[in-house]
Amino acid sequence: MNTRSRPRRRRPLIAALAFAAAAAFLPVVPAAAAPVGAPGTNSPCGPLDVTFVIDDTFSMGPALASIKSDLGSIATAVQTASGNDYQLGLVTFKDDVTVRTDLAPLNLAAVTPQITALAATGGANEPEASDEAVNTAVNSLPAAGRPQTGDFSGTWRSNATKMVILVTDAHPGGFDDAFTAADQANAHQRAVEAANKGIKVSSVYVQTTGLPGIAPIMQDYATTTGGTYTATPAGGAGAGAAILDALKNCRRTDVFIKDAPGDTGVAPHGLDPIWTSPDIKVCATLPPCAATTPVVGGTSYVVVTLNNPGPGGSGASTGHVEVSYTAQGGAALWPTDWTLIGSSPTVTVPAGTTEVAVKWPSVPGPGHFCLLARWISATDPMTAPELTGSNTLVNTRNNNNIAWHNVDTVQLTPGKPVTHPFTLGNPAPDRATRTDLLLTQPGKPFAGGPGKVVIDLGKVLAERWRQSGQKGFGVRQVGETQVEFTGGKQAALQGLLIQPGERLETALTFTATDAAAGTEFVVRVSQSAGDEDLGGVEFRLATER
Repeated sequence: MNTRSRPRRRRPLIAALAFAAAAAFLPVVPAAAAPVGAPGTNSPCGPLDVTFVIDDTFSMGPALASIKSDLGSIATAVQTASGNDYQLGLVTFKDDVTVRTDLAPLNLAAVTPQITALAATGGANEPEASDEAVNTAVNSLPAAGRPQTGDFSGTWRSNATKMVILVTDAHPGGFDDAFTAADQANAHQRAVEAANKGIKVSSVYVQTTGLPGIAPIMQDYATTTGGTYTATPAGGAGAGAAILDALKNCRRTDVFIKDAPGDTGVAPHGLDPIWTSPDIKVCATLPPCAATTPVVGGTSYVVVTLNNPGPGGSGASTGHVEVSYTAQGGAALWPTDWTLIGSSPTVTVPAGTTEVAVKWPSVPGPGHFCLLARWISATDPMTAPELTGSNTLVNTRNNNNIAWHNVDTVQLTPGKPVTHPFTLGNPAPDRATRTDLLLTQPGKPFAGGPGKVVIDLGKVLAERWRQSGQKGFGVRQVGETQVEFTGGKQAALQGLLIQPGERLETALTFTATDAAAGTEFVVRVSQSAGDEDLGGVEFRLATER
């Protein structure tokens, strides 16, 4: 049992009555008129997602009054900074948590009356549940199983500058109304989780109690996530102005990962293919290192090169890299078909290029993978929303924070066939789709020349290709389920039917003749649907002398 004495947060009765009388006559602040133009027009910040997390206990009365008096300016700042492309949330707390407004588009008209109606009551004992209120907002928690009223289920948009603005005068105390070292650790963990999701936590410390140890915790929220920290006077004056300052902290940086050698960071772009990023490689050691093939069962490092600046901002950027893998092939859906390898530590990226390594322990078999790298930063959100359940190439083309690397090095000895997998998928999760399997030889030809490429479709795909009329060009059937690519710059198997959710693996076999000895070739195998590239693999063939 915690037996230490905790101060009760009370004010003289006359002052309390005076505040109550003033609060009763505070006007309801309407949402400011929307700026003329489409969302995002002439906006210094771009899309904004902001959740206000506010202590509404008794001692917070003057701070709440300050916020209400500046509410019109806050509303205008949100609209102006975002170009009228925003989502707002409002969470309040005492020793429990109340979700008053969930994140939703263009919802100032719902949030401002809720803030205006806040009354400073209860919470006689210090501390309060600020850490759990931040937890609710950052991790989008439902009320079930928690001392919480209302679900926080809105979606933080990947292309928005994301902010939590915390206002309190108390230590974090979880839900047990007692501050311990565990609560301080919990607050820091919430900050780490926010940083990992690209959410800035800006903290406004209202110095009513003068208790030691609160300021460092509030500062940690800001320093860990890239937010702002403000300490108001004991009376709470300036709390509204501190929120305005936090909203101004939306300056954008722009780090990008190249999709192709000529990529300058402009997104979307028309570069093809975009699944051969030169900025992603696998190494046996930490950088500087040479690219290699991951060894099944061993430890490798996925090394990602970050380029700063891109066209959308400048200055040092802080964030981390996440790397995922899937079976090599096409039509991988995000995030369904991807498995997270890991994340880098938080890094600061200055101007120029920076290599960041993500450790890949116990590499799974068979050892042939597609790799996806994502840069997550509170100052550098995605350019466009990441579309859940869509072809990964859509997200990659639209966001310079994402890159895809499907490059497989194949070492050949003349006369000895080598087989590598290639997986076909369906980019439409709700309907069957007919796709084409393409083989492209951008340089000197291997198939139909000094080498042979045969694909084993497997029984399911071979039967579907037969039922569709075995359409294609530059191919010939050489077995019950095997088809050979006969040469030329491009060949195709057309009309392959893929059902929703299917990932069908084929096997590509490369065989070199003596004429290929000592020569390198590039063979690209990809999947497409009409004019849409669904992804593929670049096979780099190197033949021994």
